[in-house]
Amino acid sequence: MVRVVLGALVALASATEARAEEWETVATAPVLIKARSVPNSSVKEIWAQGEMSAPVQDVQATLLDVERFREFMPYVKESRLIGKPRPDGTHYVYTRLEFGPWVSSRDYVVKVEVERSVAPDGSGEFRNRWVAEPDRIPSRANAVRLRVNEGSWHVASRGPNKSFAVYRFVVDPGGWIPAFAANAGNKQGVTDTFKAVEREAERRADVRRKQNESARR
Repeated sequence: MVRVVLGALVALASATEARAEEWETVATAPVLIKARSVPNSSVKEIWAQGEMSAPVQDVQATLLDVERFREFMPYVKESRLIGKPRPDGTHYVYTRLEFGPWVSSRDYVVKVEVERSVAPDGSGEFRNRWVAEPDRIPSRANAVRLRVNEGSWHVASRGPNKSFAVYRFVVDPGGWIPAFAANAGNKQGVTDTFKAVEREAERRADVRRKQNESARR
C-alpha cells in the first residue's frame, strides 16, 4: 500500500510517453524503476523493484503499520485506518501528503487487501494491493483528493536477512504539479519510498532480534 509520495506523483505526470505494452526504464540503481503508459489515460504505471536488507516479516510489519507511516514515509503527514478491518481482512486507509509551499497538499483513501501474509515462523511471502475509494469520507478543503490510486507490494525472501520487493502503482496526482518538482522527483521520490520501507524494516528486524536474544537468556 502504501505508500504514494511526491516522486510517485510527479513520475506519473512527467514520464515519457510509451505504448501500453512497453516498459521504459527510468532508473537502474539503487532501485530498478520502470514506467509505461496506461490505455486511455494520461498517467503512467510505475514498477520499482530491488533487494531490501531485512526479512520479509519485518517488511510486512512495516507496510501494515499504517498509523506510523508519518514517522518514516516521505511527505506523509497523516495516515490512519478508517473504521475496523472487515472479516476478510480488507481495511480502509486515509493518508495526507504535504510537499512544502510550492505544491498543494494531496490526500487519498484506499481499500487495502492483504492477499498473502508471512507465516508465524517468518516463512512465506507478503502480497497486498490497494485501490482508491475517494468518496469513502468527505474531501478536505485544503487538500486535493486523489481519485486514481491503485497498486501493490510483493515481497519474497532472498535469504535469512534479505528480501526482494516489487512495488507497482498507478496514480493520477490531480491538480497542478510544477515542472521543477516533476523533474527533480521523477526518480528520487520512488527510490525514497522504497528505501524508507527498507530502513524501517531493518530497524524492526534489529529490535526483534534483540528481544529474541533477551528472551533466550
